[in-house]
Amino acid sequence: MALTAQVLRARLLEFLKFRVLAAQESFFEPFTKADELDPQAFRLWLAGCWPEALALDDAELNHVLSQAHRLYVN
Repeated sequence: MALTAQVLRARLLEFLKFRVLAAQESFFEPFTKADELDPQAFRLWLAGCWPEALALDDAELNHVLSQAHRLYVN
């Protein structure tokens, strides 16, 4: 059974939670190009550690990264 995009986004946000809390702004540095989030760089990282999230499109990945930044960066 395929997971819905909403469930995948929620699971990805939870997956990112402690990584972002621990690393703060430095977590986002590899996924940022010219002060914008780079979904391709994020996809490459996800492929190695949580490929399930690759089913989300770029807009959804950017939304989750932005949400993680808002929620978890002090």
